[in-house]
Amino acid sequence: MQDLSLLQQSFENFTRATSELKLAYARLEERFARLNRELEDKNAELLKTIAEKEQARTDVQNILESLINGVIVTDPGGKITRLNSCAEIFTGVKAADVLGKPISALFAQSGADGWQTINPAEYFRGESGHKVKTGDRTLEIFGSPFLSPQGAVLGHVFALRDITRVEKLEAMAVRTEKFAAMGEMAANIAHEVRNPLGSIELFASLLQKDLKDKKDRERAAQIISCVKNVDNKISNLLLFTRRPSPRLKHVFLHGLLREVMDFTGQIIGRTGVEVCVHFAAEDIFIAADAELIKQVFWNVILNAQQAMPEGGRLDISTRLSPKSLLSPRDRYAEIIFRDTGPGISPSELSRIFDPFYSTREGGSGLGLAIAHNIVSEHQGSISVENAPGGGVAVNIGLPACPAA
Repeated sequence: MQDLSLLQQSFENFTRATSELKLAYARLEERFARLNRELEDKNAELLKTIAEKEQARTDVQNILESLINGVIVTDPGGKITRLNSCAEIFTGVKAADVLGKPISALFAQSGADGWQTINPAEYFRGESGHKVKTGDRTLEIFGSPFLSPQGAVLGHVFALRDITRVEKLEAMAVRTEKFAAMGEMAANIAHEVRNPLGSIELFASLLQKDLKDKKDRERAAQIISCVKNVDNKISNLLLFTRRPSPRLKHVFLHGLLREVMDFTGQIIGRTGVEVCVHFAAEDIFIAADAELIKQVFWNVILNAQQAMPEGGRLDISTRLSPKSLLSPRDRYAEIIFRDTGPGISPSELSRIFDPFYSTREGGSGLGLAIAHNIVSEHQGSISVENAPGGGVAVNIGLPACPAA
């Protein structure tokens, strides 16, 4: 009887323990479910954060790639960690080739002038940055530290801006203002000088008729010749001071250049100068006065021929370029004349467009000055530089218009 009572009590204890175990298991199951839900929420939140960070990273990358300026990011030691495609274009290097290298590696192969003076620890925050000449581009570089929220320096950020065309336009604007002042003064002087010259020529002609002695008549003829020579220079001076008024029409640039080459080819061919023409693959049309632009091309070609008296090579090429990355639809035509002559010294290069300044003995010094005025009236640009491989390169930019 006692054993039965113990067995019954044991069963009751077992039943109670089983109930408690079931209850504990249910509570554990409920807690596990709650933890699982919290873990799923945390995972979802983590995935959302990762997606947001990845989207932010993609947005930053897209913004960097969409900028019209080059951007270079370095670590605190000056090693490159990132650069956008615009920086690749400006420097002529690929990101994969310079990542992890000092920032000077960007300019090692491009013949950059002035980069050695830049200290990556200095930051350019003013209105103008540090100018660097690399190839046929002029870059302006700005820099600033890349800081953490706590103010620690994590690296450096450099921004590169292509100011090549801006510099050319600024130089043209300065020359145009100078030419306007000089032109007004020269026109007044020319008119004052021309009147007495006419009288001198008239009296010399009358004197020549009355003189009996042959030597005296030759002296009078020499006076008349000198007067005519001076009068010719005054005519050139007035041509320079007279601002051309172009009658703009839709002109096929390559056809215009072919006309000029047909006209000048006979002259150049006899001097041993080889002319090579490289036209752009696409047809280029400009809004221009054909006769005035022909005069510009003639002056440039004849100047190149005169710079190579012993013969040489003249390359003429065309290309169509956007006026800026901000407005890729607005384009301008570039015509580049590059000769293999001796080049021009820096002191002479700075005065190449000055009226009556010529590097050639006997030259009038008005050819490029008149060309400058014509190009300026067409809202274009003209620049003369020493080419990297030797010789001189004349770059003429004219507003392009859609094909007819």
